[in-house]
Amino acid sequence: MSVNKSNLLYFFVLFSLCISICSCSSDSVDVNEIVPYQKINAHIDLTYYNQLTNNSAMYFDFIEGRSLGYKGHGIFVFRTNGQYYAYDATCTHDVEADKHVELNDPDDADAWNNGATCPVCGSEFILSTGAAPTSESVAIHPLKSYRTSVSGNILRVYN
Repeated sequence: MSVNKSNLLYFFVLFSLCISICSCSSDSVDVNEIVPYQKINAHIDLTYYNQLTNNSAMYFDFIEGRSLGYKGHGIFVFRTNGQYYAYDATCTHDVEADKHVELNDPDDADAWNNGATCPVCGSEFILSTGAAPTSESVAIHPLKSYRTSVSGNILRVYN
């Protein structure tokens, strides 16, 4: 049996290509794999939270008598340009910590910057950038986000 050298060359090129494609791994990690699933289906009556104005945020640990977020850490609701965003207050670096991420002081213009900081590792997350950690943070993943929808004065936060 004779083997054509050009066919053998194509075989090794194709084989090498397959090996390189199959051996590549993705470094991207879904934050949902970091912060375990916690069912969220909360309704917030915005009539009572008129301080939730443009570029502001509020922390909620209980709504409708139920604790919110992974391990009951609570959630942040951030409003900008008429849109509402909700994030779990669990630090993506210290997921199992007993403490949760806390909003920066909104009354301090230098500290606020639409951010929240983990009291355990010091990571800071900027809510206006999808709750991404700052470059100085040890956390490398953003806070887990939840879906939101508004109907009248009711903000629904859910997954």
